[in-house]
Amino acid sequence: MNQGGVWRLEEAWGLLRSVPARSWNIWLAGTLPYTLALLEFLMDMSQSAYASERLAAKSLLLALLFGWKHTAQAIFTRDCARMLRGEKPAWPEAPALVRTFFVQLAWQPFRLPILLIVSPIVLPVPMVTAFFRNLGFCALENDRDIVKQAWASARVEARTQTIVLLVMALAWLLVLVNLASLWAVVPMLLKAFFGMQTDLIRLAARLFNMSTALLTLIVSFTLLEPVYNAMEAVRHFYAGARTDGEDLRRALRRLGALAALCLVMAIPGQAQVDPETLDRNIEQTLREPEFAWKADKDVDPAPAASWLRTIFDAIGDAFEWLGKLIEELFGKTPPPVRPPGLSWGANGELLKWAMIFVAALAVGVVVIMLLSRHKTVPPAVSAAAATAPDLGDDSASPEQRPEDEWLRLADECARSGDFRLAMRALHLAGLRYFGEKGWVTLQPAKTGMEYGRELARRLRESLVIDGYSNGLRQYELVWYGFGTADAETFMRLRTTWEDMRRHG
Repeated sequence: MNQGGVWRLEEAWGLLRSVPARSWNIWLAGTLPYTLALLEFLMDMSQSAYASERLAAKSLLLALLFGWKHTAQAIFTRDCARMLRGEKPAWPEAPALVRTFFVQLAWQPFRLPILLIVSPIVLPVPMVTAFFRNLGFCALENDRDIVKQAWASARVEARTQTIVLLVMALAWLLVLVNLASLWAVVPMLLKAFFGMQTDLIRLAARLFNMSTALLTLIVSFTLLEPVYNAMEAVRHFYAGARTDGEDLRRALRRLGALAALCLVMAIPGQAQVDPETLDRNIEQTLREPEFAWKADKDVDPAPAASWLRTIFDAIGDAFEWLGKLIEELFGKTPPPVRPPGLSWGANGELLKWAMIFVAALAVGVVVIMLLSRHKTVPPAVSAAAATAPDLGDDSASPEQRPEDEWLRLADECARSGDFRLAMRALHLAGLRYFGEKGWVTLQPAKTGMEYGRELARRLRESLVIDGYSNGLRQYELVWYGFGTADAETFMRLRTTWEDMRRHG
């Protein structure tokens, strides 16, 4: 039977809803470590000044996690296929697991280059995609001719696979747009409702950079990975059913189970019911709370949980007192008096006053939150924020102070004769100026050359870029080299930074 791609996707979604927690845990154990390691690797390699020292070790770890991720997803696909065949998911044997790991590690790195090569032709893309997704499943199921079987399975129903890829591409685009919107919407909502000022708000338009783009792409693709795995299981199941008739056997098993149930129900029999047991069960059922409204009101049932009844009585007394107070103050009719012995049933008046109390409490909390947003900073906090950073420490970062504060520190150090620290404060003031203009993203781990490359990417004004390069050489010759720090070198650097700012 040849169903369409949309029908196959619908069956894949239904299969995902019935997959046991064990299979999901295996998928998460393989996918999450690799995804987190990949994001950390990209951030570290693009921003850290010591990335080259950790490149080899992190690349090896990422490669191992890459192989384990595809192995875990192959196990997940195999579990989905076993459920389609009416079998229980089972952990594969150790030789099959090791074989799958090395097959995935050997073949999966070629997926992206091959897809880039065949993508202009368009037609082979569905078969190539299915081939790489079938490799792990075939490695778990067979110990030989793995590549041949994966390619043979990938060539079946190429048209259906094309429709599936188009629908999944549209779903991926929707997920991508929603995730990209969340990066901007969620921080604004936090600031509007709770007054939380985050780095995402301060970045503003610079939030949408290469880092957030990579993060959004990776997370959106990872969210749809289970659908691809289940879809491959469904496609492989129906592709194999053309030769082994597994789909017909599954349908016959269901039909046999239904026929057996109908046969059991059709066999006449005499039900033996004990009248005393039936009466006892009915009496126990009528004592349940949901049937308390039907019980005799004159009968005082045995009190349950005395401490809980005491709490209910105290709450009822409090609301009675509140009603009498409202009557005395405003002349309104108080709520009816609670009958003695508050029952477990719902009391309409009690619920009404409880809702009024909760609403008043919520309004009070909102008012307190709004008032707290306008509180001034305590003097102790302001004094701590005004503490000057240690200019002699290499960890001093330009975002610790505004530009004018750095310039003031530079002038103070120059007046005291410490021109080396004065030139460092002047350098930090210039970087802070770049950050406020939005030309660079200030980060403590960045080097001067990294800031220079970022300026070259974002600016077209060569005078500013040349001025920064000249000032950086003057500063680093004194701070890291054997240059002389005196009034002349300080004034030369100050003139360079002022000319650069004037051009900027």
